[in-house]
Amino acid sequence: MAKSAWVLNQMNKLRVWPKGLHNGIKKVRSVLKAFTRTSLFTSLMTLSVLVNTIGMAMESYDIEESKRNDLDLMNEVFTWVFIVEMTMKLLARGPKKYAAERMNLLDGGVVTLSVVEMIISAQGGGSGAGNLQAFRTVRVFRTFRVLRVTRILRSLQSMALVIGVI
Repeated sequence: MAKSAWVLNQMNKLRVWPKGLHNGIKKVRSVLKAFTRTSLFTSLMTLSVLVNTIGMAMESYDIEESKRNDLDLMNEVFTWVFIVEMTMKLLARGPKKYAAERMNLLDGGVVTLSVVEMIISAQGGGSGAGNLQAFRTVRVFRTFRVLRVTRILRSLQSMALVIGVI
């Protein structure tokens, strides 16, 4: 018994975290990894995708200017939410493990296209044929955002599996 207590005491003295700046980075990554794997985080992101998809479905050709502005603001807010999600996952898991999941690749591609859309929209403030072409390009990028709905379908498949087990 005394020997096992001594071994336990020695093991408790071992450092789990590296010293210096790398210590802080490791701890932050550990916390981010734990948070991005929680059901709360996954549920919030799924809800964000659902609400964003509903907002995108509300757009139409003859929409009022105030409603269009509201939908554009909502689009920008959700783009930032998804940028933060991607950044958190990249920091937590690293690029290699992030890219190992196919859904992350899809999400990352959609976020990248959304950032390109934001940049094109920000630069297209004047008038002229070039801005009209940029506007059309932005509309094409928005259609790719609908691909995020596959995340909802994946969670529904998981739920159907759980219900099937019960």
